[in-house]
Amino acid sequence: MPGEVKILAAIEAFAGVSYILYLIRFQAIDPFVVLPLAMAAISFGIAYGLYRIKRPAWFLSMGFSLFGLVFGSAGLLLVGLTLESALVDLPKLILDLITVLLLLSKDVRKAFRI
Repeated sequence: MPGEVKILAAIEAFAGVSYILYLIRFQAIDPFVVLPLAMAAISFGIAYGLYRIKRPAWFLSMGFSLFGLVFGSAGLLLVGLTLESALVDLPKLILDLITVLLLLSKDVRKAFRI
């Protein structure tokens, strides 16, 4: 297994942990809890799929990362670079970009037969 795949799995697992931490921070039980829980479950599922070299995980990771890049960039352009966005949004954009670049690397595509 290429080292890049392990890095990708770690990035996806980190995304799942960040959704769980988001819930812990607000400590609220309301209908909006379902979305971060679902996103955490999806992120952990993608991380597991990437680690096990499952092709659907490659496509899901690419889709979510591209979605995050497009809409995160648009949000950053609309709001502008503030201290909060630099601490919260910019790292997410960087991780999404790293994920896309790793997914497109030759070794990763070969491992997933893409």
